[in-house]
Amino acid sequence: MLQYYFVINAPPLSFSKSELYIQNSKINSMGSFIKAISDAFFLSNQFRRKNFVYYCTEYKNTPYIVTFNGETLKYLGPSFFSAAHFLLRVKNHIKDSKSRSGKLTSGLSVYKKNINWILEKHSKDTWIDVVKDNSITETHSLTRSKSPYVFFYNFEGKIPSHKAIKLPLGSLDIDEQVILTNYFIESLM
Repeated sequence: MLQYYFVINAPPLSFSKSELYIQNSKINSMGSFIKAISDAFFLSNQFRRKNFVYYCTEYKNTPYIVTFNGETLKYLGPSFFSAAHFLLRVKNHIKDSKSRSGKLTSGLSVYKKNINWILEKHSKDTWIDVVKDNSITETHSLTRSKSPYVFFYNFEGKIPSHKAIKLPLGSLDIDEQVILTNYFIESLM
């Protein structure tokens, strides 16, 4: 079964558990990025085991890549709060990997790496640069491919443009872009 990779360039991990439940907190600016994690795996309440998410972030100015492997991931639900609690666990793991609150679940990993690690790892795959732009007129339709698709979100020129197919999805937020991408993938099956 062909895997699909979602690479999300997200803001730094800077929220706390208490901020999740405050309506006007700084979590609002991260909300669509957090929700994009769940949206990558759930479509019509069905879990997509073939999907894999790279969540590129920072903690205290150090780059980290959090991976969510759909084939082995456990306990992720379709809600924003489920994904947010996974990220809190990641933050606790970065602080102290031996702590109980920092224990990672199956399918969840943390690497002290940056985007170049992903670009190198997927150098032979088909890259799709999902862009938030209404002015791009050239679009490509996705077709079945023998190499995996790697969808990049919110990278704005940080990946080599000569290697990537641009997929403009208008002015949608990142979580909505991920949902639409899942519909594209569904149509390829």
